[in-house]
Amino acid sequence: MKTYKHITVKPITGAMGAEVFDIDLSRDLDPAAWSEIEDAFHRFLVLIFRDQDLTDQQQYDFSARFGPIIPHPYVKGLPDIPEIFQIIREPGESYSWDSYYHSDLMFLERPPLGATLYAKEVPPYGADTAFTNMYLAYETLSDAMKDLLEGLDAENESGDPRKYSNRFQSMEELAKNDAMSATHPVVRVHPVTGRKALFSSLAFTKRFKGMTDKESAPLLEFLYDHSIQAHLGCRLAWQKHSLALWDNRVCLHHAVSDYFGEVAKHRRVMQRATIEGEAPLAARSSAQKAA
Repeated sequence: MKTYKHITVKPITGAMGAEVFDIDLSRDLDPAAWSEIEDAFHRFLVLIFRDQDLTDQQQYDFSARFGPIIPHPYVKGLPDIPEIFQIIREPGESYSWDSYYHSDLMFLERPPLGATLYAKEVPPYGADTAFTNMYLAYETLSDAMKDLLEGLDAENESGDPRKYSNRFQSMEELAKNDAMSATHPVVRVHPVTGRKALFSSLAFTKRFKGMTDKESAPLLEFLYDHSIQAHLGCRLAWQKHSLALWDNRVCLHHAVSDYFGEVAKHRRVMQRATIEGEAPLAARSSAQKAA
């Protein structure tokens, strides 16, 4: 495993994810430390920085080193920094904000590059976040399936905008915005690494372009089940003042809905900054290249 000089990195699983120690994100990072964080980001896809005592502005500033911070289209942000919003679950609330593994805001023309999520209040245990590696999801498919998928685009939809806030006591709707949709390649190429990854989730992906929902469903369900196999992912156990960073282009994630017993008695407040991305770059199959 690669050794870093400015950060300590502890991998979570063989597939993805790492805990990061011995770095203070509230301070200005020198170029060498920043270079190591970028390297670890592209190597592990999901990083969780432990023991970070951050102000809202410090979370924003660190996140903005990766790109512009964009507001959530449907959820009201912080009063002073509206681009950052909180995902709040009060004691006794059991509804999951993201019951399916998903890539954030797939219904935008330019889905996010990534996001940071900062733990402000957490239960004493439980309420983890699970991730899966969409590079590996693609790479473990058969060659025939890869060729099929690289010729497909998929239509992604937000669904009812009210579901993002109105079911929670302490979350507010940003505005009466309409539902949104965007069409993206099912296999995308990462702009930095050049690797191919699946870009599909039952949370937002509704159909393949040119096909009906019924025609699309069997393949979409197969891809989802294939992508979320345990050996392709990792799980983050939260602690107060932990900050997670993930590459939204090549990961799916979801909040584990284990709000029972002692876990359900505690408030959970997570604060997210969303980093603007680019329009997904489509992969080309061998057949397309030959043509």
